[in-house]
Amino acid sequence: MDDTNYKITFKIHYHEVNLHEQATPLTMLHYLEDTAIAHSQAVGQGIEQLKEKKQAWILNRWQLQMDLYPVLGETVTIETWSAGFERFYGSRDFLIKDSEERIIGRATSLWIFYNSERKRPLRIPPEFEEAYGVNSKRALEASVLESEESTPIEEREQTFSVRRSDIDTNGHVNNVNYLEWMLEAVPEEVYSNKRLAALEIVYRKAATYGTDIYSKCIALNSTEDHIICRHTIVNKGDLEELAIAKTVWV
Repeated sequence: MDDTNYKITFKIHYHEVNLHEQATPLTMLHYLEDTAIAHSQAVGQGIEQLKEKKQAWILNRWQLQMDLYPVLGETVTIETWSAGFERFYGSRDFLIKDSEERIIGRATSLWIFYNSERKRPLRIPPEFEEAYGVNSKRALEASVLESEESTPIEEREQTFSVRRSDIDTNGHVNNVNYLEWMLEAVPEEVYSNKRLAALEIVYRKAATYGTDIYSKCIALNSTEDHIICRHTIVNKGDLEELAIAKTVWV
């Protein structure tokens, strides 16, 4: 492992699996987030240290590709590293490995460094690069959002209200919950008969407690091998887009 990389091993628990005893995409994103937080803590830039300086990291984008999902009782190792800093953006990549060190998933993420008091982006201090180091090797290169599409075959929409349990330490909805809302709007035939192989989510505006939202999904008839879904999370009150995504099902 590179000196700039950090890793944690997780065991798949019952509450983290689906009907088929496989870890869910939500579980995998939680593991990635936990690993990123632990890495920051290990280099002295954890949540509490940042809070003292009224600073925080806000997630802007997830990209995840899963070749295989681990099952109940298995262990996975998440390896992460800082892929670079530019102005107020920080890139972080991940590899997901099974118990035999085979890569079963890859992810990239983009974070915004943020002044939590002024609620504005903040230029990343030079000492962050020294603390984390930088490994410029990327886990994924191509964007899921740029893949080919075809004719819409089904459109679904559901409404949700933001609960207290949806709120994280930054005072707004945790990033994984947006994916949960998106998956609830996926057509049942797609969700039950296919596997979520890749996703990309872009977060545009934070939702807070009490907000009512729409989760809209448009399923596209791409090929016999896969279905692409386009997702939008919209604030029901002012109709602002909160997040957009694309998921690929095989």
